[in-house]
Amino acid sequence: NNKKKKHVYWIRSSNSARLQLEDRVVGIVQERVGPDGAGGDFYRIHLGNKNESSASAILSNLSFEGATKRNKPSLETGQVLYARISEWVEGLEPVLSCQLGPHDSSAIKAKDWMTNEGVYGVLQGGTVLQVSSGLARVLLTPQGVALWDSVCRHDLTSKFEIAIGVNGTLWLHASPSPQATLVLQNSILNSQLLTPEQTAAMVQQLVYTMSKQMKQQEDSVN
Repeated sequence: NNKKKKHVYWIRSSNSARLQLEDRVVGIVQERVGPDGAGGDFYRIHLGNKNESSASAILSNLSFEGATKRNKPSLETGQVLYARISEWVEGLEPVLSCQLGPHDSSAIKAKDWMTNEGVYGVLQGGTVLQVSSGLARVLLTPQGVALWDSVCRHDLTSKFEIAIGVNGTLWLHASPSPQATLVLQNSILNSQLLTPEQTAAMVQQLVYTMSKQMKQQEDSVN
C-alpha cells in the first residue's frame, strides 16, 4: 500500500476571536462627537486593536450608573475606561455602556459613577498595555488564573489592579513601584504559551531579577 499519509495541522491564531455583543473592553476616549438626543453627549472611544472588526465605538455619558442630564461625567480625551458592548448593528460602530448588563452577576450591586467603585467606568492612573485579543481572552481562563496566582505570591507584585479588555487592551495599576508594573507587564506578555509550572518559574525569575536591580540601585545611592 503506497498511499501517502495525510497530515493535518491545526494553527491557533492569537487574533482569531472577533468582538461580540456584551464583550468587555478597555478603551481610550478619542473625542466628543455631539449630543446624544437625550440630554447627554456621545464620545468616540478608541478600542486600540487594528486587528479587530471595529477600531472604535460610541459611548454616551448617560450610560453610566446613576448618570442624569444634570449629573453626568464629562469625559476627557485620553481617559481610559472599562465598558461593555451593549449594542451593535452590522456596519456601524458598536455602542458601549458603563452600566451593569445581562451577563454580569446578580450578586454585583450597581455603584453610582461618582463613587468610582463600579465595575465599569473611568480607570484612574495606571498603565495601558496592548496584547493580542487571543492572549486577552486566555487571561480570563484558568490559564490566566495560574498567572495571577504566581504574581500574587511575591511581595513586589502582590498589590495590583487589572482590567482586561477582550479587544486586546489591558489596564494595569500596580503598587508600590514602577518596577512592579514592569514585572507585571512582562509576566503577561511571556505567559501565553506556558504551562502553570513554567509560568510560576518565569514570574519568579522576573521578580528575582528586578529585586536584584532595585537593591543594586539602592546600594549605589547609599
